[in-house]
Amino acid sequence: MAENWIDVSAHQGIINWPKVAASGVKGAVIRAGYGNSASQQDRQFAGNIKGATAAGLKAAVYWFSYADTVADARAEWAACQRVIEPYKSKILFVAYDYEYDSVRYYKKLHGAAPANDLINKMVNTFLNAAKADGYAGALYTNNDYRKNIFYAATMAAWNVWLADYSGGPDIKCFMQQNSSTGSVPGISGNVDMDILFQTVGANPPYSCDTSVPVTVARGNAYQALIICDSVPKVVAGTPDVVTVLHRYDDGNKRYFWFVPIGQPGQEAGIYINDGPRQFIIKIK
Repeated sequence: MAENWIDVSAHQGIINWPKVAASGVKGAVIRAGYGNSASQQDRQFAGNIKGATAAGLKAAVYWFSYADTVADARAEWAACQRVIEPYKSKILFVAYDYEYDSVRYYKKLHGAAPANDLINKMVNTFLNAAKADGYAGALYTNNDYRKNIFYAATMAAWNVWLADYSGGPDIKCFMQQNSSTGSVPGISGNVDMDILFQTVGANPPYSCDTSVPVTVARGNAYQALIICDSVPKVVAGTPDVVTVLHRYDDGNKRYFWFVPIGQPGQEAGIYINDGPRQFIIKIK
């Protein structure tokens, strides 16, 4: 069932969260900050996430990007993680917001717009790092960027939070931002309105016989058993380090091989059904 959400930042000032909850809003995506330093934490973030969750609302966060290199996107995740880690148990997903102001900042630094390839690499770097640290990732975008900037592979890799004010969303997405001029009791002025179509960050319906790090030599493979009513999605966070092979099924018992293809000393996190990291394969 679709839920009414909002997304907020310091621009909304002090929010009366009990009034927001009483209005029928079910959740909020809260800006945690921007840029590559934890000192750029949104000044209302702590108050917003504490207030929203205390009022019984679901909560997620977003981080606004000014990255201009892949290393900078990785630094942005480090800053974001430092800010949000105390509230990890309350956060359903982390969204990365790369858009027009991000490009304007890049032009100011470099004199020209960033290449699409760089933008996609930066987005995937941030969200893959978030995923490796146990957070569900989401990509905030609009119809312009999803048509002209983001690759199909990038769009397919993440939960898409689509800004689309023209009615229903133009593509399938897990959340739609459908207005920037909403009015909600407890908030002064306009606020972004959202519709959540599907839950993310929930515990996936599976069990796995492995949850601790496993060391495997090149030339060998590790087998894990996953019990799931349907064949689960099992991936390595760094597929150039470990290959995942679906071996066979015995009823709802699903057997997978994990084959090291990287170099000794490398490691890869293993993820099931887009959940948090299940375990790590280390290469010896």
